[in-house]
Amino acid sequence: MPSPRRPLRGLAKLLGIGFLGSLLAWQIFSALSEAAGYESILESELEQWSLTQQFILVVLLAPVLEETIYRLPLQKHFRPGLIALSLATGALFFAGAGSALFWVILMLAVAVGTTGARPQLRQNIQDKWTTNARIPVWSATLIFGLIHIVNFDVEWSIYAVLVAPLVVSPQIWLGLMFTIARVRYGWWAGLVLHATHNGLIWSISGLAS
Repeated sequence: MPSPRRPLRGLAKLLGIGFLGSLLAWQIFSALSEAAGYESILESELEQWSLTQQFILVVLLAPVLEETIYRLPLQKHFRPGLIALSLATGALFFAGAGSALFWVILMLAVAVGTTGARPQLRQNIQDKWTTNARIPVWSATLIFGLIHIVNFDVEWSIYAVLVAPLVVSPQIWLGLMFTIARVRYGWWAGLVLHATHNGLIWSISGLAS
């Protein structure tokens, strides 16, 4: 859990490792992605926005939302309020207030939040949370990476499904770096690392185009 020792040096290392690792994964699996019919639509979607709007979306808004959804609940102690906030934010961000999925996730958030009023249930969950701490950490990392499949246009087939984890392996790797920053230095550290990485990639993409 959060350790304040030399956070700037630690974040700089995670930024470098994350950037190089994601670049390597992209180089290795890009041909496989194309063969499976994956086509990135992220750049074309961003082109409809001005540079200022792109900066706000990519460097500010996306990191705040994603760090809230995926990594805010990753604490030593089980915090039902944080998990409820994470679920509610995810419901609004991914499902939208008009869909059935939104209300299902929102009801789940309410159910989780109410465990705080039941001490025995909360203690039981806390015991399992402490014993199986790796499960929420790795789950958050994998879900964060896999959800980025929405950045691609693909005609689904068995082959496309099988290679999906490899297609988003750069995002899974980056999610691991953000998660390490979060549990080692705190939520704000993960947010800063996420925003810095997005800003770096966005700047490089702008210069390349």
